[in-house]
Amino acid sequence: MSGTYYRSSRVISKNNARNYLSSNVKIPAPIEYIASEAFQKKTKISSVCFPDTLKNIGARTFQGCTLLKEVLLPTQVENMGSNVFSQCNSLKKVILPQALSSIPRAAFQENRKLGCVIFPHDSQISRIRSEAFSQCTSLESLQLSSALTLIEDRAFYRCKNLRSVDFPEGLKRIGKEAFYFCAIEELHLPQSLEFLDESAFFKCMNLTYVCLPTNIHYIGKWVFHGCNRMKYLEIRHDPDFIGPWIINRACTIRCYKGSKVDEYCKEFDFKVEYL
Repeated sequence: MSGTYYRSSRVISKNNARNYLSSNVKIPAPIEYIASEAFQKKTKISSVCFPDTLKNIGARTFQGCTLLKEVLLPTQVENMGSNVFSQCNSLKKVILPQALSSIPRAAFQENRKLGCVIFPHDSQISRIRSEAFSQCTSLESLQLSSALTLIEDRAFYRCKNLRSVDFPEGLKRIGKEAFYFCAIEELHLPQSLEFLDESAFFKCMNLTYVCLPTNIHYIGKWVFHGCNRMKYLEIRHDPDFIGPWIINRACTIRCYKGSKVDEYCKEFDFKVEYL
């Protein structure tokens, strides 16, 4: 909320949150801002009705609201703080706002029943910050924002039932351990992708074949290491950097003879098939 001023009559803070507290919270207009930790660990809350006037929700505002089951955020919400809905053990469904530009750090971390996350058709979300959905073990599929350019470190760490992800064209970077120990079965990465950081898909046990986009210039170490069922990794270009042990030794790399990738395979004694 840096640089933004809200009149006190339009703010819910830790000091006045008790005035709105019930099992079914109704935030009235003209509230524009719910301050950090206002409803943190209020375990009686099972639902929240937000007004269309709401623009900002602070850090840890609903963290630990263990009975909260569903979050439908108004389209005008522009900013949310870190851990805003983390550790909400009963949360099953989230509809994200159209105006939101990024999903904050650890926003939904450890929400183990969260099975439905909806990005609106005209979503402005360009960044999913670190650990945003870490250990959301009920997530099975995602259709990400068409505006997305960056998935930060551990964003979907140990989402062990996440089988399907629709990556948008325009995505440029996937961070460290972003999809560590997920259940992704088929990986269709967009041609726009440039940077694949270390251990990004480490221990994705259901992967069998991956073909990397030709715009990737950085492949971090261990990126597909621990993917025990993976048979083929196809690399049709020469990235600027390839880290050590990007695959298990049982996997085969398909590449062009005499390429930098071919030399890499010889260095690490990986099996090769030439394209």
